Amino acid sequence: MKKYDLLIALVAFLILFSACEKDTPSKADETPLFPLDTANSWTYERTSFNGGKPEVRTYNTEPKYFYTIDGYEGYSLGEYVKGEPISLINNDTEGNCIEYLFNNDKLVHQTILYKKDLKKGEKWTYKAAVYTNDDYSKYSIEEREKTCIATDTIISTPKGDFSCIGFSYHPGGFAKNGDPNHTMIQFLSENVGLVKHVHYEHANGDTWLFSESVIVDFSIKK
Repeated sequence: MKKYDLLIALVAFLILFSACEKDTPSKADETPLFPLDTANSWTYERTSFNGGKPEVRTYNTEPKYFYTIDGYEGYSLGEYVKGEPISLINNDTEGNCIEYLFNNDKLVHQTILYKKDLKKGEKWTYKAAVYTNDDYSKYSIEEREKTCIATDTIISTPKGDFSCIGFSYHPGGFAKNGDPNHTMIQFLSENVGLVKHVHYEHANGDTWLFSESVIVDFSIKK
């Protein structure tokens, strides 16, 4: 009788353990920080501050193209010309947004563009391709340290309020006096993408707001 009771207990435990496993999402089920699909689009309102009257313009961002290059898949805003440099972005199984850089149809490197599930103060190095001519045929690699500055902050926009993770980085590095050449701050909301982008300039110890882009509309394929 005791053996029978033990068998029943063991079966009950296995059933419970199996149910718990199903309730735990796998890494492949992670919601992306930046949802990507050729059907998705984002509309932003950009305000530039150049010392005079602020200039406002609206622009759209759409990952119109999807390519497979050198065995890697990703989305691009621009059309791919075989043999020329191009960056593709895609999401990994953990919801991070990954950028792949190609040249002569071969992978140069992959780097994390936006990292999910960070703690405030965590950093990583993003390898940015900085194009050095007008036709985007030449580039240099600039390593940018990105820092998580917020993990759950509310950003208010004309489209509504969003719970966001915030990042800061300094493209162009630092001047001799220690000032950053530029400061970029970006706020992203899970499964929405970029909600707000702020650009600060610096000179001789002074800092001023150069531009600000805020989401005003978006369409995400479900």
